[in-house]
Amino acid sequence: MPEPSKMDLEAKLYFQSLPPALQEQLMQSAADLNTKEDLVRYCTNLLGGHAPEVQS
Repeated sequence: MPEPSKMDLEAKLYFQSLPPALQEQLMQSAADLNTKEDLVRYCTNLLGGHAPEVQS
């Protein structure tokens, strides 16, 4: 399960930019996701090849 307290700054910002439903799905996963790259890779696989972009 991803732990926002252990994420680096880029990962936290990316995670917070995701839709709430996707954040919840990530939190329920058993994956160890602590970097932005980990999160992007997981979201890409989960969504069939398209990871959400960070919203400015």
